[in-house]
Amino acid sequence: MRARRRAPGAGALTATDGTEFDAVAEAYDRVRPGYPAQLVDATCARASLGPGSRVLEVGCGTGKLTAALAERGLVVDTVDPGERLLARARARVDAGTVTFHLGRFEDVSLPEGAYEAVFSGTAFHWIDPDVGWSKTARLLRPGGVLALLQTGLGGPVTELDHAILAAWREVLPAAAGWSYRDPFTLWDGVERRLGNVSEVWAWLTKHDVGRTEVAGMFAGVEVMGVPVVAAQRADDYLALLRTTSSYLRLPASARRRLESRIRAAFARAGGVLRRAELTTLVTARRA
Repeated sequence: MRARRRAPGAGALTATDGTEFDAVAEAYDRVRPGYPAQLVDATCARASLGPGSRVLEVGCGTGKLTAALAERGLVVDTVDPGERLLARARARVDAGTVTFHLGRFEDVSLPEGAYEAVFSGTAFHWIDPDVGWSKTARLLRPGGVLALLQTGLGGPVTELDHAILAAWREVLPAAAGWSYRDPFTLWDGVERRLGNVSEVWAWLTKHDVGRTEVAGMFAGVEVMGVPVVAAQRADDYLALLRTTSSYLRLPASARRRLESRIRAAFARAGGVLRRAELTTLVTARRA
């Protein structure tokens, strides 16, 4: 499945409580990608996880990463604020190995020092950074591993991308500050921030989640990516776009204008967006 193509300036948005995604749970489940097995296995290797290892997942959505964890025999606690999303996740996995918690990660009570790893797939940038980083450190065992995964990063920029960005700027004033980053810029920024996992995550996701004190909570930051290559037509692109927070916050009239502009851009470009993007894994150990 194709990596999620985010609105280029999604980092300009404020935090969400999860209800936006919950309202489109069926579509979210249908069009959002899963995560490459290589990245899940890499985390299991780094954290020495095996059948019976206890892990936590923050923001499980419809359970695509949850299922991958359960398939490896891990004992999973998972948290999400979306009731409809959780219902789909429960239907996807064996309830005997997964415990579901409905609520915001910041508010759910979980046992401290109990987890060998904490996973989060395309979600941790929605957590309040003044709570999320420190709470995660407390929940991990000493030396436990934090694993953050993100889809749709680092692809080369095309003329169609620029046309889509122009369409956004017509309907959303904040889009004036949006931009794409080429792979070299993206990875150079990662390398310069490896001393602080929160700064790496802020750089990758364009969300203001970096905190200086997190450098003392986690050590040994590592980043790896797996390329995902696909061709996408306008209907596919729009189906995915309709499950993003940037789209869901637009008024109905702006959504219609945006979709019309994007369809016209696809038509001018030959009808297909061809991309090679990275699904990225960021890991760090509890210090």
